[in-house]
Amino acid sequence: MSNDPRPDDDIPTLRPLPPADSEDDLRIEYADYGEPPARPPAPPPDPGFGFWMAVVWCLLYVVAMQIVAGLLFGIPIIFIAIAIKQVQGQPVPTDMAGIANDPVMGPAFLTILVFSHVAGLFFGWIILRWRCGRKRWQRRIALSRLPTRTHAVLVLIGLPAMLTLSAAVEQPIMRFVPSIEDISRALFGVRIDLPGIEALMPLLQKAPWPLALFAVAVLPAFNEEFWCRGFLGQGLSARYRNLGVVLIVSFLFGCLHLDPRQGLGAMLLGLAIHGSYLATRSLWTAIAVHGINNGVAVVHTNDALFPVLKPVENALEQAPLLTIASAALLFAGVCFALYQTRCRLVPETPGMPVWEPPDSAGVELPPPGSRTAVTHDPLSPVSVSFVLVGAIALGAVLAAYG
Repeated sequence: MSNDPRPDDDIPTLRPLPPADSEDDLRIEYADYGEPPARPPAPPPDPGFGFWMAVVWCLLYVVAMQIVAGLLFGIPIIFIAIAIKQVQGQPVPTDMAGIANDPVMGPAFLTILVFSHVAGLFFGWIILRWRCGRKRWQRRIALSRLPTRTHAVLVLIGLPAMLTLSAAVEQPIMRFVPSIEDISRALFGVRIDLPGIEALMPLLQKAPWPLALFAVAVLPAFNEEFWCRGFLGQGLSARYRNLGVVLIVSFLFGCLHLDPRQGLGAMLLGLAIHGSYLATRSLWTAIAVHGINNGVAVVHTNDALFPVLKPVENALEQAPLLTIASAALLFAGVCFALYQTRCRLVPETPGMPVWEPPDSAGVELPPPGSRTAVTHDPLSPVSVSFVLVGAIALGAVLAAYG
């Protein structure tokens, strides 16, 4: 494998300039800038914040999403839905199963969920602009850059493996991890029943699928990735190395789901999302993985759509060890390929100084005029072979048992 950085896509911002033929060419190239600096200037370091401050920020985020949005939007929507039911002369359901099957209360509940995520997204956007700067915040969280085609294809190939492994760990989580209701009864003798993923399933089954996709897949992907991978990730990267940032953000991502069962699954998903985010240096990768994961659940559950995960469920039931092993092989192959082709910063002109972000664990993109490009190595034969073997293995298992 060549060590020379060579982007393999036709995105202009990723393509380093051709090397100059002589020192005279370099001087002509820099004629408008004077002599090249020893190192491109970097912005002042951000003090960031630690774990406990991240917890405080998450509490404020929950208040904005649940309490403020509930008072401003949730209560009026519920009152309107109840008024419609009274005009129709029909009883108002009080349990989640009844709400899910009700043509008025079900969409009303999903509409509240939409406004909740809109409130969280607005709160995260305001805080990001305040902390990172009005002109810099998109570069700080790598929102202003799309992933390359190579990385996009790798992530798409890895999604079936991730979904299969998620389905495999779901049953042990449901069996051995207590719910918030179990914990509240054991510790305090009271029932705290939050609408977790189990309660949402009957609602997603009967709800209008465009509204369900928007409320459960599209908006949460933007909202939660802006907050977790974006805001929390850039703030913690000033204090911790990459591994520490990934673990803390994934843990808090799980805690934000409130219910331990749903939170543990979200935590494991967060590890995969954050790894792809760092490797591709693009928040759009994290948003896409998150949105597709949630969207597949909606498509699989909704009565008007196709049970897309049925082959995975059948394979896990008939050949669980073989299915998990093949999915793990493909997932490991994609992880290896993403790590081998992970993005890095290089000078546009070979031999010149490179701009570096102030946070070693951050993903900030180089500013205009820094003469620094984002690039990655091409896929090696080992990476390609690893991914192909895993894809063939999982595809064969799903074809045989799905």
